Amino acid sequence: MIRFADTAVEEDEFDLSSIVDFIFKEGGWLENALDFEHRPEQHEMAKSTAHALLNESHLLFEAGTGVGKSLAYLVPSVLFSCTRKRPCVVATNTISLQEQLLNKDIPALRSLMESNPALESFKDFRCALLVGRANYLCTTRLHRALSGQGELFEGRQKRELERIAEWANKGAVEGIRQELSPLPMGAVWDAVSADSSLCSSKRCKPENCFYRRARAEVEESDLVIVNHSLLFSLMGAGFGPNDDKGGVMFANDFVIFDEAHEMPEVAGDHLGLSISSWALEMSVRRIFNPKKRKGLISRIGRSVDFEAVENAEFAVADFFQYLHAKTLGGKDRIRLLEKGVLPMEVFPPLSRLCRCLVELGELTDDESLKMELKDQARRMQGYLNGLSEVIELKDNNSVYWIERTGKQNQIIHLRSAPLEIAKVLQGQLFSRDVSVLMTSATLTRKGNASAFRSTIGVEHVEEGIVDSPFDYESNLQIRVLADCPDPMSNNRLPYLEYMVEVLHGCATSIEGGTLVLFTNYSDLKFCYQNLLPRWKKLGRSVYAQGEGLSRSDLRDKMIEEQDVLLLGAESFWKGFDAKGPCLSQVIITRLPFENPSHPVLEAKSEVLGKEGKSAFMELTLPSAVIRLRQGMGRLIRSKNDVGELVILDSRILKKGYGKDFIREFPKKDYEIINSTDLLPNLFNEE
Repeated sequence: MIRFADTAVEEDEFDLSSIVDFIFKEGGWLENALDFEHRPEQHEMAKSTAHALLNESHLLFEAGTGVGKSLAYLVPSVLFSCTRKRPCVVATNTISLQEQLLNKDIPALRSLMESNPALESFKDFRCALLVGRANYLCTTRLHRALSGQGELFEGRQKRELERIAEWANKGAVEGIRQELSPLPMGAVWDAVSADSSLCSSKRCKPENCFYRRARAEVEESDLVIVNHSLLFSLMGAGFGPNDDKGGVMFANDFVIFDEAHEMPEVAGDHLGLSISSWALEMSVRRIFNPKKRKGLISRIGRSVDFEAVENAEFAVADFFQYLHAKTLGGKDRIRLLEKGVLPMEVFPPLSRLCRCLVELGELTDDESLKMELKDQARRMQGYLNGLSEVIELKDNNSVYWIERTGKQNQIIHLRSAPLEIAKVLQGQLFSRDVSVLMTSATLTRKGNASAFRSTIGVEHVEEGIVDSPFDYESNLQIRVLADCPDPMSNNRLPYLEYMVEVLHGCATSIEGGTLVLFTNYSDLKFCYQNLLPRWKKLGRSVYAQGEGLSRSDLRDKMIEEQDVLLLGAESFWKGFDAKGPCLSQVIITRLPFENPSHPVLEAKSEVLGKEGKSAFMELTLPSAVIRLRQGMGRLIRSKNDVGELVILDSRILKKGYGKDFIREFPKKDYEIINSTDLLPNLFNEE
């Protein structure tokens, strides 16, 4: 018998549905124990989560901003995990949500359990955070690097190694690189991270190795928090339980994807291939740097080995220089359509270097060095296999391309992605005989999740939708400008000049802060360069993504100063959270259509074309609508938030597809105005 307040319920086993109902109902335990406000939407989501878990079914649940979806899925999931002895995996896509779960929601759940006798036995449920092993410090490798640092590092890198050692001895908590500020140098961290065969259960123990400690905690945990990238990377690498046991990461587990709208993009990124010029060049230099005479083989290398490294370094440099000058030319991205069009001269030197590493590993008596050499040989063989796959376009169900990345566009990536991510996810995720729950504020279009279901390949799934409890009718004002020049015009200068003036006028007309969302960096930079001197004269700050500060730093500036103008692109459309008057206005400069020339979208469009379908209606428009919803969701983040949403792109009024965007506005009423109505005499200013 389990007693709920004044009500006794007799059950042969733990009644999850009844307990969830008592926790979330009006006047229930959540209100009484934690003084939380009753939210019917949260109650409904919690009941749907419990139902899906009990029935071993998949669940898609769209919960508007402010529903409190984290507790709605955590409460039933933790109770189910503890009673059934099945691990729960929560996958998020942002560090901020992981921090919210660890620092706010999970402590609140423990407090709830401690306050009620019926739940007290669950209060000590075990929770662990797991990130990729390359993010953890391995003390075994650290001690080895310190003892042989003269062979590996000098000058700045040597001082960086000593900084890491000091942190490990005094300040490290989880032992992950993100705890260090500033972040450690890549070349040094690579020599001490747990991403090595040297960091094994034979050599490293939980008592003295951060990664092994994390793994031990994970193995004993009821709740494991990971990010999407790690989960899909592990899936792509074949990590997981035996097929006869079921489960995704662990035997008989179940998985919750928060921020589930990100699943298709992240899965495509991590179930495909990625080789960067920077990573390959750094791998070769770590083996031996001829200029500095430092590296893994500096002490044991033969003349033939040093020659192999030098030849490999030259070959890699020549290969990527060819891609830079001949293949890409003036473009930042091209799709590969023909086999064997890229130079093959890089293969013999890399193959020879790989053989040298294997030989040295067999010759050395130093067991630690032997393991490091084997790791490097495996890594080099992986690069060879990846290069071969890209050059020969080996997978007919994948898209291959080359692109420039990095702040200065100086890094070249060879990439691939599954063409039909739905089939991959259906086979590797949704057919694993365990529940997969997916939630986000933006999973549907026109109140229907069929497009998202089709994208991720889930066929049989329960669905639920609850709106935000926020009062958008009273707290939000929406204005759409009707006179904005066409952003797609050949002469873009009128559009850019218009945008600068409207942004300046809108942002200076309010007391709080303004977030401006762009769809490309070139427009953002143009506006930033033209607004910066004007805002300096006003004594106010204008900040821009890509101008020296991280996204978290920019958020801190907005909260601290309260009245800044912040220009952001890409990642600022989603997951950026600044409550209160510090963010009183969101301006969307342009409808967020994806670049139709991106190789993945181009390839998918070709497939749809052959089927007689419109790529714009099937892919481009639905994706843009979801992204607009994400962008609009940056504004009202709490019950007391008020603000103004301004949309500059007049195509939303003039094009037939505009109604698809307008239908997703948080409120029905919106105002159509011209810039001169909004900001009188604006364009007459000096």
